[in-house]
Amino acid sequence: MKHDLDKVRRLARDLRQNEPRPAHEELAGLPMAARTLDKCRASLLGWEGDFRFGCPMDEAFFADAGVTREAFKDVVASGASDAEVAEWLKEQPAARQGR
Repeated sequence: MKHDLDKVRRLARDLRQNEPRPAHEELAGLPMAARTLDKCRASLLGWEGDFRFGCPMDEAFFADAGVTREAFKDVVASGASDAEVAEWLKEQPAARQGR
């Protein structure tokens, strides 16, 4: 998948100045998804601040969603919007099996 950091930059939160979305905020019906997405975008741009993409909470999200950290990062690096990431998550085997 082609990376488009210009798109990522337009969508990203600068976590040096703002917090990522709260853990309970869902994306594709998954808690932690929106927060992990914010941290991933920030990490691609060097804007993580005190937050770390791939922390144990993120790893738990990846396990629940049935995706790898690298696959998630690759989709996010393409410049995918929240809706596009949500659709991708819904297409994963864990989502199709009802988690």
